[in-house]
Amino acid sequence: MKQEADYISGWEALNIPSENGLIADWHPLYYFNKKQDIKKYSFNEILGNSGIKKRYVKMLDKEEYVANYPRAIADLVYHNEIKGLKNCVNDFLNDDEEKELFEYLKLINNNKVVDNFMKFELTKLYFKDKKF
Repeated sequence: MKQEADYISGWEALNIPSENGLIADWHPLYYFNKKQDIKKYSFNEILGNSGIKKRYVKMLDKEEYVANYPRAIADLVYHNEIKGLKNCVNDFLNDDEEKELFEYLKLINNNKVVDNFMKFELTKLYFKDKKF
């Protein structure tokens, strides 16, 4: 993936079935109703291409660059679009994905929004990582 490529992330990516067929959020008709208006995210220098790969998206009937679930949540937090993410880690992610999200958020943790999100959504990892 070249660095300038836009990709599907955020809530849209959370509504695309993962490669193992699971889906994190259950509002695909809302996010994919107007296929020409799918929100795209621009390359993020901090996170690079991590968690993004080209995949066939059945709802769009084409290949697109798509963020995995941890990256999609990290992008939402990075852009301060956290409304609706309460309990998302428990609802959407397995243990490995939770750790992956934590690593992404550690990289972008430059404000109170990100720090609070980590504290309340990734509590065990957050306090285990803190140096008191």
